[in-house]
Amino acid sequence: MKEHYSILIVDDEVAMRELMKKILNQVEYTFSEARTVAAANRLLEKRKYDLILLDLMLPDGSGMDILEKISVEYRNRVIIVSGAGTVDIAVEAMRNGAFDFIKKPLDNKALSATVSKALQLNQQLDDFRTLKDKLSDRSRIDEIIYKSRSMGEVVQKAKECAHSNKTVLITGETGTGKELIARAIHYSSERSQNPFITFNCSAIPVGLAESELFGFEKGAFTGADKPFQGKFFLADKGTIFLDEIGDLHPEIQPKLLRVLENGEIFPLKSAQPRTLNIRVIAATNRDLEENGDNCQFRKDLYFRLQQVVIEIPPLRKRKPDILPLVEYFVNLNNLTRSKQVEEIDEEVREILLKYPWPGNVRELKHAVEEIMSVITCPKIKVEHLPSRFLKHHEAILPEGSFLKLQDLEKNHILCVLGATRYNLQKTAKILGIGRPVLYRKMKKYKIKRIK
Repeated sequence: MKEHYSILIVDDEVAMRELMKKILNQVEYTFSEARTVAAANRLLEKRKYDLILLDLMLPDGSGMDILEKISVEYRNRVIIVSGAGTVDIAVEAMRNGAFDFIKKPLDNKALSATVSKALQLNQQLDDFRTLKDKLSDRSRIDEIIYKSRSMGEVVQKAKECAHSNKTVLITGETGTGKELIARAIHYSSERSQNPFITFNCSAIPVGLAESELFGFEKGAFTGADKPFQGKFFLADKGTIFLDEIGDLHPEIQPKLLRVLENGEIFPLKSAQPRTLNIRVIAATNRDLEENGDNCQFRKDLYFRLQQVVIEIPPLRKRKPDILPLVEYFVNLNNLTRSKQVEEIDEEVREILLKYPWPGNVRELKHAVEEIMSVITCPKIKVEHLPSRFLKHHEAILPEGSFLKLQDLEKNHILCVLGATRYNLQKTAKILGIGRPVLYRKMKKYKIKRIK
């Protein structure tokens, strides 16, 4: 939250301006004042305010003139405070972007509450705009989150790719962030202002994949009553990202090879090819060379795809990236869920670092979302972790560091509580004990209930 909110009071009565400042006597507010339309316009040209308290009846015109002029920039940031209010005027003010209409004489509590509510709403909107900007920035290479040397090499290679038009093949396990790298290459390249089109080669049946990729002419098949522009056509002058390229059907592979070799596509039932300016980035979690030996993936297509190969290491092999990613996703969820989680317990950090992350960054993102959906305090503790993390942590304890029986019982209770999202009735049933016994054990082990 801001330390100081700037409020412009536009009212021709000195006593009214002083009354509003007295009602809103908060250390986080700073006030500017204007008694005319002209004075208000001069102040608005000099700076931006967090909120405007606006009278309608002014010596040189109507406050509605000011509102109409600033309605876009100050949407939901103007509160009309006037004694000349009618229902029609209030409705018109709201249509022009006013947050609320307060009628004079002033109700102190109503003014204070409305100002607080307006500032809070706009702070949240500003936070979401900041979040949107951050997400947009992450599409650029320089904003990729990493600390490991191996990921640094990936980023460096992606930077080099961004300055060329070479076809790129991105390899790595599921969930490592192949599409993230593809997007970063595109949005850091000269094609960044043109489309980035994605196509999952395994998600669409072969019968539809060809028309989805290359399009078709009118009458190509029953029901084709008008031409259809495929993904390649939509990606003209931009980039197409072909995910799970290893699943591309053998019948379509020669047509993709033609695109890579001369930029030509043939829509279904088209007599003439269309030449496009497209960059192709493909991704796979398979060994395409091995697939080629088994005649599942054309070798000539494989060799054409690998002008540049970027291999993303699994998360378990780049442990320095784990905690920065956790912190990023925690901050992301703080904004999207209106939470205020500020710390991560040291034991939690240790558990997260030792976990193998079979689902890679995607699993980490979902794990943080799971934690943030139930947490109600500013610090992530062991009891907030999903049960699979605790089970793995217990399983890898070295000899000589075995837990005491009561610690095992406590951790098991925490695991079940996490799995049931702290549903005490379900937890007791799974543990095979009554709820009173569960209450006593939670009290014994100082396990706090999460509502």
